[in-house]
Amino acid sequence: MEKTLDLKKSVAELVEEYPEVREIMAEVGFKEITNPIALNVMGRIMTIPRGAAVKGIDLAKVIAAFEEHGYTVLSDDAQSRQGRLRGFIERLSDGEELDSVRKDFVKEFSHVEAHEIMDAEQSLIKEGMPVSEVQRLCDVHSALFHGTASAPPAGALSHDEIHAQAASVDPNDMDALPEGHPLTILRAENHALEQLLDTITAELDGAKRMEVMLTHMLSLGDLRMHYIKKEELLMPVLYDYGVTGPSQVMWGIDDEMKRELSMIIKALKADAETLPLYESRIRDLVQRVREMTFKEERILFPLSLRYFTQMEWYRAYHDLVTMGSSFGVDLPAWPEAQAWLDQEAARVADAPSGGALQFPTGTLTMEQLTAIFKLLPVDITFIDKDDVVRFFTNEGQVFTRPMSALGRDVINCHPPEIIPVVRNLIADFKAKKRTQMVVYRRIREQPIRVQYQAMYDAAGEYLGTVEFVTDHAEALEKFCR
Repeated sequence: MEKTLDLKKSVAELVEEYPEVREIMAEVGFKEITNPIALNVMGRIMTIPRGAAVKGIDLAKVIAAFEEHGYTVLSDDAQSRQGRLRGFIERLSDGEELDSVRKDFVKEFSHVEAHEIMDAEQSLIKEGMPVSEVQRLCDVHSALFHGTASAPPAGALSHDEIHAQAASVDPNDMDALPEGHPLTILRAENHALEQLLDTITAELDGAKRMEVMLTHMLSLGDLRMHYIKKEELLMPVLYDYGVTGPSQVMWGIDDEMKRELSMIIKALKADAETLPLYESRIRDLVQRVREMTFKEERILFPLSLRYFTQMEWYRAYHDLVTMGSSFGVDLPAWPEAQAWLDQEAARVADAPSGGALQFPTGTLTMEQLTAIFKLLPVDITFIDKDDVVRFFTNEGQVFTRPMSALGRDVINCHPPEIIPVVRNLIADFKAKKRTQMVVYRRIREQPIRVQYQAMYDAAGEYLGTVEFVTDHAEALEKFCR
């Protein structure tokens, strides 16, 4: 009987179909596959081409090994598929209606894996295509699963089927994660978010009460912190592994939705008769949020599970608890992570500090200096001369400062639309074209002052950049009385 190996299938599916696949893969370098846990967890979301890319194994070598064992390997030309995906973006750029492009996309890609979208996005971004254009691919992709309001396209999953799939993933992967695991909490937030979106839709389809809708939209404001969690805790770590495409695209779309939500809330607060004018925009926002939730569940979360180490999850747990709850979701303890964090805290506390720290104007112990930082009404972040985040205080919490940001390139800590600004600012500081930039803006309705200051040594050499963030709400209240 002919043995055919479909490279679009997951490793677990192939092993279930042909048990000897496990041994052949182990022979060519996939040693982890001999571990039943690794096969059940990673094997269900990993394909052979993606696994080869992650481990740096020549895919041609893997295919040759299977052919030597009598397999016919079925592989789609990735470049060709990527070119066709690019074509959908170009059609939208040329002005074609989204619904028209969606229909052809569904027809041609009735089955497309998350990693294919990821690879296409990363490749297009590296080739210089603007992130805003690549976001169009994300919109087209979600059409495969959501379709139009009138009827789901042929081959697409219905809304209920999508949720059934997300809720019934193999118990050995995301569903088996501990109660306090960051992904468990983020998925619980998504579930609560979906319930809120259902409530908003029901109100739009029913009474359309202005005061009730405003309350619901204010509750939807928790979306900001939910997105900050994934943007600060998941996306930067994926950046470190070279997985940048999905994060860049999602971050841009998140920002668009947060701006739209703020605009709708402002309009509803200003005029009690505004709701009819904004109903279609609210429906569009609800749909986009639903699609982003699906992308998190099917793309971002599985990718994070694939790449993160256990220590990276422990650090994410620490920061997520600090950020607090969204949509009323409880933050259960994760004893395993807490034990590791306690050990790390004890290790740092026991590390020799060298006694008193000598400054030009006096001395302080490390304990005293740390206590002073906690009392300062300012958030401080230091980026060294190599553009790496080396230090921050986070008592003020104007901006989120996860511990995982330490040691990371500052560029990878910002949304795509801000990256050119950050690059230009640091370049100017290094070239001494300017030494300071001050920005006043409202963040979460609070008046905030942000100062970026270049630092130089006695010889005039660039040492790095320090950021000071202060909340001016109390001061303005005192002066404006």
